[in-house]
Amino acid sequence: MIGSLLDGARASRSGALVLRGQPGVGKTALLEDAADRASEAQLLRGRGVQSESELAFAALHQILRPVLPQLQRLPAPQRSALRAAFGMERRRSDERFLVSVAVLTLLADAAEQAPLVCLIDDAHWLDEASAGALIFVARRLEAEGIVLMFAAREGDIRTFDAPGVPEHYVRGLDRDAATKLLSAGAGIEIAPDVATRLVEGTEGNPLALLELPNILRPEQLSGNEPLPVPLPTSEGLERAFLQRVRQLATKTQTLLLVGAVDDTGRWATVLEAAKLLGIAAEDLDSAERAGLLKVQEGELEFRHPLVRSAIYQGATTSERQIAHRALAKVLRDEADADRRAWHLAAATVEPDEAVVRELEEAAERARDRSAFEAACAAMERAAQLTTESEARARRLSAAAENAWQAGQFRRAAGLLRGTRPLTSKLLVRADIDRLRGLVELGIGSALTAREILVDGAREVATTDPGRALRMLITAANAATWAADSRASVEIGRLAAQLKVREPRQQFLVRMLSANARFFEGDIAKAIQCLNDAVRLAEQTADAELIAEATERAALFIGDDEAAYRSRSQIVVEARAAGAIGNMIDSMFRLALVEIVTGRWTAASATASEALRLARETGQEQLLALPLICLTLVSALRGEEQTLRTRTAEIEEMAVVHPMAYADEAVHWAWGIFELGGGRPEAAVAKLTKITHPGIRVMSDLDCIEAAVLAKEERTAREWLRSLETFAANSGTPWAQARVSHCRALMASGDVADRDFTEALAKHDQSHRPFERARTELAYGVFLRRARRRIDARAHLRTALDILEGLKATPWAERASIELRASGESARRRDPSTITRLTPQEVQIARFVTQGLSNREIAAQLFLSPRTIDFHLRNVFAKLGISRRTELGRFSLD
Repeated sequence: MIGSLLDGARASRSGALVLRGQPGVGKTALLEDAADRASEAQLLRGRGVQSESELAFAALHQILRPVLPQLQRLPAPQRSALRAAFGMERRRSDERFLVSVAVLTLLADAAEQAPLVCLIDDAHWLDEASAGALIFVARRLEAEGIVLMFAAREGDIRTFDAPGVPEHYVRGLDRDAATKLLSAGAGIEIAPDVATRLVEGTEGNPLALLELPNILRPEQLSGNEPLPVPLPTSEGLERAFLQRVRQLATKTQTLLLVGAVDDTGRWATVLEAAKLLGIAAEDLDSAERAGLLKVQEGELEFRHPLVRSAIYQGATTSERQIAHRALAKVLRDEADADRRAWHLAAATVEPDEAVVRELEEAAERARDRSAFEAACAAMERAAQLTTESEARARRLSAAAENAWQAGQFRRAAGLLRGTRPLTSKLLVRADIDRLRGLVELGIGSALTAREILVDGAREVATTDPGRALRMLITAANAATWAADSRASVEIGRLAAQLKVREPRQQFLVRMLSANARFFEGDIAKAIQCLNDAVRLAEQTADAELIAEATERAALFIGDDEAAYRSRSQIVVEARAAGAIGNMIDSMFRLALVEIVTGRWTAASATASEALRLARETGQEQLLALPLICLTLVSALRGEEQTLRTRTAEIEEMAVVHPMAYADEAVHWAWGIFELGGGRPEAAVAKLTKITHPGIRVMSDLDCIEAAVLAKEERTAREWLRSLETFAANSGTPWAQARVSHCRALMASGDVADRDFTEALAKHDQSHRPFERARTELAYGVFLRRARRRIDARAHLRTALDILEGLKATPWAERASIELRASGESARRRDPSTITRLTPQEVQIARFVTQGLSNREIAAQLFLSPRTIDFHLRNVFAKLGISRRTELGRFSLD
């Protein structure tokens, strides 16, 4: 397995592996073997250390130190983020994934010179910021020539969770190998029955087998005395090491404890702290002779991590506190400020504001480096050392805020539990309620989240309208995902009562009012509110606000191309900033516009990327959004098996993260699928389940057409009235085209002819090719049945061309049948080679057509240049081309 990974790296393939197993089973030996076998590769090494586990990016800095000179090659946002993470510059950012992207780019750049092997031992003790970045990298490795290997201990108080990364459980040696190792380490002859018992009792654990001859007496090994019960198996190795430590002088034991508590590894630091306790350098000699540790090139290194943990865990609380306090006194440099803070915290039991201030400063530094996990830990410890209720509430709230920023929703929920009653301050309570709502939205019920947020907003509506508005915006999202019409109306009314003055706040109030009107069914007022919001934005001359207004309103009161441009620009800017955490929702909105504007291939690529990013960044609560778009594309193209798979994924997600909006989108998708397959009754049954106003607007054409074909005139006219109202108030050409199309379906003779003609004229003013094709198809069918076969052919040919271009297979088959019925043979179109491309290959090809280099595309997609090159070669092979410029011949939308 390891050999295969190394061979892959030599061939520019990448891979990752987590080795798991009990202490002493040989995980470290396997890493050493990998290092020996990768002699021609660049080698990066690191190790998690228990006492360093709260120091943000400590392990990552250790691992990347050899390649840091290449930082200058990184894109500016990534370079700045990584420099800030390592304390090389001051920069505050909420983009917690940008550091992870920077690490991937840095490793990929280094691997361009030679294969790169990165080995991380004791991964269970990595600080959370480092672990998160390295797991992100491991998931996105493809064709860089990088091997990333972790070794993590099982059964420890800390675990190393790496979902999506291959794992291998390391077991003990077999009987023959274990017996040979035991005999070689003993130096004397071991009785066969004793050897068998030792091998069985240790389960072949190599470290236990090597240590047994040092623990057992010769008489026991020869079988003349009974063996101890229980044997020191892997779980008992720490006790065995501790027994050896206990045989040393008291001063030596204290010196070893200071070394175990220290996380710098610097012998000079350990010795300086030890001297404060009356201990000299020579007190280490007996420990070195016992083989428990060594000092080499100024670094103190324990024989095995179990030795360190045995010493630390075996000390009393007061002994550990003394060691921590001594180290805190000698760590005077600014570079060691975080270490000093944590040593002080470990040495302190009673409330101490001086220590709390150190922890708050450490949290602030971690927050500046986007190390939200470390900031959370520091603020949580600060709260534990605080007795005054108001201060404790504020610090717990700050810890929860950082946990939420880190994506640790359950940790945030635990911190917030019981925090609200600690404070009587209205604004602090509001901030706590906002966090409770955000956390509930992430891991619980959207309905509960909405209740928390609305109640909190009411409390501060008069005191701090801005705070209340921020809570209502989140509550509106919760109500939308829950398809809760009554709540959306209530939120809009509350927002309208807020006395806000800033233009952006006024804009948001109008948007919430529009949302409420939509849910009330008052389309005219909703459109008016949207128009008011856009005017407010335009009056400010604020380019960012105008862009946001355009993005939010264009789909309903503007033109489709404006919506596409604005939503594309938002995603472009998020890519440039490395704002992965905010991209999932933006990409979902972009993919929806790409669907309605006929860019189905692009929509599939956008949604697939969003789905992968959501999974790789742990944003489980957002997985349903890209799945909705992939479900719709599958339905439009008649891909039943894919549609069933995507539907099942959404249903599985709903068990943990219920989202009524996704449920209704699935009804829409299946309605489209049934309608395309010529089953209008089944389509009506699905489409009439839709209650969400936004989805109703998007699906009204499908429902009306299905109802007409199913001869359910009452349903068709009911939906048509809503569509007519929307079209009249919005004035959008696509809505007016829909009205004329649907009227034509319910009319006959000259009236139907006129309505179809009007629909096509309106289609000329919009960019919805699928809807145009459906009008052309319906008009062609109408003309053929009216015995106007020659007139019908032109419309049917146009419909067929558009539908085949979209790969709308069931609809294209209907158009082909109708065209043949009109007396014209349908030209067999060559299947598009674009369909052979994966969604990721489509994304890359689209960026190439925009003139971007491989390195620029890599930065956009958060991949490595080599991975881009690998996929681009696949694109060329599948399309039968050899130059980038030839991609311009293909439709990649």
